[in-house]
Amino acid sequence: MAASKRRLSSTARILLWTVGGIVVLLGGTYAVGYAMAGDGLPRHTVIEGVRVGGLSAETAEAKLREELADRTAASLTLQAGEVEVTATPAEAGLTVDYAASIAQAGGTRSLNPIQIAQVLFGGKELPAVVTVDQPKLDAVVAALADKVDTEPANAALAFAKGKPKVTPGVEGAVVQRDETAHAVVGAFPHTATVAAVVTTTEPAVTTAEAETAREKLAAPAVAEPVEVKVGEKGTITIEPEAIAAALSFEASNGDLTPRLDAKALASETEPQLEKLGLNEPKDARFTIKKGGKPKIVKSVDGEAVDAQALADALLPVLSKAGDRTATVAVTTTPPAFTTDDAKAAGVKKVTGEFTTYFPGSAYRYNNIGKAAKLINGTYVAPGETFSLNARLGERTPQAGWMKGGGIANGRVDPNIYGGGISQATTTLFNAIFFAGLEDVFHKPHSLYFNRYPMGREATLDWHSVDMKFKNDSEYGVLLQAWITGRTGSQGSVTVRVWSTPTYTKVKASKPVQSNWRAPGKPKYDDSKKCIPQSAMSGFDVRYNRLFYKGDKLVKKEPFFWAYNSLTPVVCGKKPDDKKKSD
Repeated sequence: MAASKRRLSSTARILLWTVGGIVVLLGGTYAVGYAMAGDGLPRHTVIEGVRVGGLSAETAEAKLREELADRTAASLTLQAGEVEVTATPAEAGLTVDYAASIAQAGGTRSLNPIQIAQVLFGGKELPAVVTVDQPKLDAVVAALADKVDTEPANAALAFAKGKPKVTPGVEGAVVQRDETAHAVVGAFPHTATVAAVVTTTEPAVTTAEAETAREKLAAPAVAEPVEVKVGEKGTITIEPEAIAAALSFEASNGDLTPRLDAKALASETEPQLEKLGLNEPKDARFTIKKGGKPKIVKSVDGEAVDAQALADALLPVLSKAGDRTATVAVTTTPPAFTTDDAKAAGVKKVTGEFTTYFPGSAYRYNNIGKAAKLINGTYVAPGETFSLNARLGERTPQAGWMKGGGIANGRVDPNIYGGGISQATTTLFNAIFFAGLEDVFHKPHSLYFNRYPMGREATLDWHSVDMKFKNDSEYGVLLQAWITGRTGSQGSVTVRVWSTPTYTKVKASKPVQSNWRAPGKPKYDDSKKCIPQSAMSGFDVRYNRLFYKGDKLVKKEPFFWAYNSLTPVVCGKKPDDKKKSD
């Protein structure tokens, strides 16, 4: 029993010594580990490729700053295919947070044996901690997107020189901004070039689909002519060239749909349609004899082929081979100005009338009479502007105009074709003046002739001076003009305006003269080409056009003109020169 107790005590002592030794050994090891760990980062720590394991936080941060200095200052390039945008990290709002980058590695002094073991044996490769100024980064990504983002373009099919040609479609591209910004942040600072995240979009009409339309629609359309039966009038042939000129293809719901331009097709077929003898519509018109009243000549309906109906009849045939025939009806076409339009125009009363008188020279009777015939029966629709030059045409001998007197370069010239028609121009101007119609443009003579109302006259020149008025009323206007007399005696020209009155009366105020100018000393001309010229004084004149409704003056329109003086020309030598020669 005693021996057993002694053996147990001895075993206990050995166990206690063993445990105690282990504790002492572990304690020593712990102390050594704690001492070795100190404040260092885990042994195997690498940040952005920079080895900082075992270094203190302060030393590690300094080393990291130094090693990354070039990379954090280098420009970043953001690419999308061949398009790129370059910016500094600062411009992109990217910076490295060095303190946070070190802190994420761990390794601070600790009594925790696990922490000590991590310092002594742990650590790994880590990225740097990056801070982001999001608005700046978004702006850089947006700059790239502005260059890259494009809508897809449909493939197109059109005719070039009569042959169908496909223009390939183009894919659209869109920079995915959030994903691209995330990629930039993930790449900094270890990668200087970043590929943007770009998605592409196919066009609604692809190149392959356009090629199919070319083969099945466009090519057959111009393979052969199409015969079109036009009612009972006959047949026309629409050649491939005419089809190509009018045919186009439009993108619609992802397909290329053929369209025929009705106007273009009508233009191409017009010569053939004319040969079929279709009756042209005739506008209603007014006739009016000298001193008589207006009469309406009724309008006549015409025959026509509706342009859209022709296109609609032709389109289904174009994709066919062999039987390429179509039929289109002949329709009745009303004229642009019908009998009803003429009746509703309000051409009922004389709203303005004026007569002037002229010397009875042959050229005056010819030219003034010709002008009156061309003016007579002219209809001016509401809102339309009348041009006397356009109505009379260029004054040439071939057109029947004779040479006569006119003013050129401040002198009277007797060799102007159409000379004297200012008489008709002045008469027309006064007629529309008293009809209350809008004066668009008129120009009085540069010299005053007392056979015309002072300031209220109008001249005409094919190259530089027109007489225009606008029918600013809501009713139609019909002009009536005629002359009286015969060569050798005084003649007259009268112009009437037929319409419905807008004003009760239109009057001209009494002209007021001022600023008189003397003609100057006579000029003597002893050449054989001398044309004598009388002296004329110059002056200014003012007056008003007065518009009345009832007895009330509702509008006043001022007019002004300055007449030139005319230096006299005497044919022969000066009296003093004559005495000297004697």
